[in-house]
Amino acid sequence: MLIELLLNTPFYVYWIFFSLLFVGISQLKTRTVGVRRALIIPVVLILLSIFGLISDFGITLLSTSIWIGGMISALILNILIKKKKEITYFKETKSFMIAGSLIPITMMMLLFFVKYTVGVVTALELEILYNSSFIGIFSLLYGLFTGTYLLRFYVILKKIKN
Repeated sequence: MLIELLLNTPFYVYWIFFSLLFVGISQLKTRTVGVRRALIIPVVLILLSIFGLISDFGITLLSTSIWIGGMISALILNILIKKKKEITYFKETKSFMIAGSLIPITMMMLLFFVKYTVGVVTALELEILYNSSFIGIFSLLYGLFTGTYLLRFYVILKKIKN
């Protein structure tokens, strides 16, 4: 069944996977990037997460409220962890030096596999797709991703303004 799933997966899904993998691997080491590049990754991932919620479950009271709860949870977790990623902004060159980390590739792969899982369940027309627990869990995950990427976007903008 796994081989059949992989064989029936559209080409563009592999392109997205390998693109995210490449970008994630590039973030394992400390790097210097321009403002656009620093901002584009969180924006794309925010949009992918929001698109996942809307395309998979629609805008319903259940999915949207749990998604918002996921975003709030991401904010609270960030405050509790208080781990500040090393990001330095250089005004002269309008660039950032960002410390390498496993977190970006982990988050990108998790988002990809969440979206892929829901896509497989949808394609197979499994009954679980309409289960409120399934919708709740995946809406929460989309919310956590959105909240995490919004925080990253905010931190980068804050560095520019300071």
